[in-house]
Amino acid sequence: MLRIGHQTGRGLTRITAFKAPIHHHNRALSSAPIKNISNVRQNVAWAVGAGVVFTGVTLALQSPSLGLNRDMMVHNDSPDNSTEKQRQSIGTSLARLLGFKKQPKIEQADIVLDTDLTVTSWKQQEQDALVKTPGIMLWGSNKNGLVDPTGRSPGVIQIPQRLATFQGKVFRDLKLGDDFAAAVDEDGTVYQWGSGYNQQSHEPEVTLTNRDIAQVTLCDTKLYGLSKDGSRVYVLPKVRPTSGPTKAAIDYQKPKGSVLRYVGLGGSADDKHDPMTQLPVQDVLHKDERIVSMSSGKSHMVMVTSHGRVFGSEDGLSISLIGNADFRQSRILEVACGEVHTLARDDQGRGWAWGVNGFGQLAQGAYSHANLKLPNPTLIKDIAGTEGGVECVKIAAGGQSSYFVLKEGNVFKVKSAGMGQWGQLGDGSYTHIQGSLVTIAPLSNLAEFKEQEKKMMPIGIHDLAIGSTHGFAVLDNAIIKDASATESTTTVTHGRDVLSWGQNTYYQLLTGKRTNKTEPVHALPLDSDLLQAADKAVAAIALGKQQQKPVSTEALSATNRLQLMPAQPRPDQVSSSDTKKGKKQEDKEFVELKIVAGNGISGVYCRSSTAATRATV
Repeated sequence: MLRIGHQTGRGLTRITAFKAPIHHHNRALSSAPIKNISNVRQNVAWAVGAGVVFTGVTLALQSPSLGLNRDMMVHNDSPDNSTEKQRQSIGTSLARLLGFKKQPKIEQADIVLDTDLTVTSWKQQEQDALVKTPGIMLWGSNKNGLVDPTGRSPGVIQIPQRLATFQGKVFRDLKLGDDFAAAVDEDGTVYQWGSGYNQQSHEPEVTLTNRDIAQVTLCDTKLYGLSKDGSRVYVLPKVRPTSGPTKAAIDYQKPKGSVLRYVGLGGSADDKHDPMTQLPVQDVLHKDERIVSMSSGKSHMVMVTSHGRVFGSEDGLSISLIGNADFRQSRILEVACGEVHTLARDDQGRGWAWGVNGFGQLAQGAYSHANLKLPNPTLIKDIAGTEGGVECVKIAAGGQSSYFVLKEGNVFKVKSAGMGQWGQLGDGSYTHIQGSLVTIAPLSNLAEFKEQEKKMMPIGIHDLAIGSTHGFAVLDNAIIKDASATESTTTVTHGRDVLSWGQNTYYQLLTGKRTNKTEPVHALPLDSDLLQAADKAVAAIALGKQQQKPVSTEALSATNRLQLMPAQPRPDQVSSSDTKKGKKQEDKEFVELKIVAGNGISGVYCRSSTAATRATV
């Protein structure tokens, strides 16, 4: 790959720290005749000066965002401020009036991939450390103990750090909730952690074993776990139970099936004695049907089956078939949930939406009372499907926002709708309500030169990871060298580029700055010199030796950015042992890197290829 093709001539986005303008009050304070103008001016100047000092001291003491600690400030970038000058914050101005030391100037220039960039080799960037030593890396808000369960780190962790409990582990799934998180390792064991799970200790704990779980999804009060074969959905409480599921229930071993079961003559009642709560999916699935994926909001969960049917649950006890006749006749391929709404796409490339539409997240056009809430799946008019030349190939949702990857002819476009208060719509604006689809320009109409084809080829979107108010896009631009006659595996020369946008209050965008982004920008690499120093700093924090230092963004450049490795053979496998076990070459396990987003928190984990190929997350 020679270059990434962004839109030619797109200006660099600049970030500014805002400065309150100084207003000069020229009008008279009274309409009465002024006899001694000099005394009045002195009195007015004294009164105004005293008021400014008093107000400044009060604001500095009460508000950290208006105080003297500039590192705690959060700024918004301006969509069209490429020539805007550097400004100062209100707190800095007050500090100058009060005679405090001037804060150092912060470089706010954003870095955007240039159209003439020659991409640096992924191997040169050494971004495979998380695969060589698998695990989970998290960063962002630590107020609920999700990033650092030990509680020794600060409330905001700017750079990725490993969870010690999961060092060396490969995972099938990872989900980040508001105040708790859940992960599924390669054996199908479920872990939960965070203050929402256990207020006394935030450390990860095993909450379900021996069920071969492939995927989890989180609601405000519960967790759903989907078995690898798609036949069972377990329901776990969010809060660590003081009674209820005991260790015996968590570790329950179901009895082996009888001979009659395998010849189709019965013996399929093995799960009747399982003490863990399950959704009654066996009662609604057809003989050859299984659950292939699921998604959830604050209080609802939606599942799609291998037959393209959609089921939902709100109470964790019962399920129902979703949709009217038109929707049920469609074959649904994917579902995605925001907090109070749901999206779906079918095999005809059409988009569907239902639920609450308070911020326009259902993409039904201008806001009105008529479309404030749609109880049944409704077609999105702007996504006509393959017959209309606009095919929806991927969907995602988070918070009050929706995202669609559309294929129009030979190009890909990413569009969004809903709340954009923090810039999470990615279209370069801050919009409170957006009912019509808007285009995310930095992710649309991308192309790259393919050496093998000797021509420019479109770049699609491999994955979208959407949190409550921020998101990540993983470009489908990885270059893989085909295996030669002497090589048994392919070689990755570049990873997939990752761009982030939206709210950045907790440094969740991994840009090294605390500025909200209205358009996608490149993130810092995970395994750089910067991260190695961060690992040492985190280790020192755990020992109580020092506090976390501010992140330097000197290492961030257009050629040194976050890229995720595609599926590669596991480095910890030994070919000789595989041969002894009788494993075939094509059965060798693969791993890849996957990024996730939550509420003010983000992460990357090492994911097994089995989960990547059999479960749509």
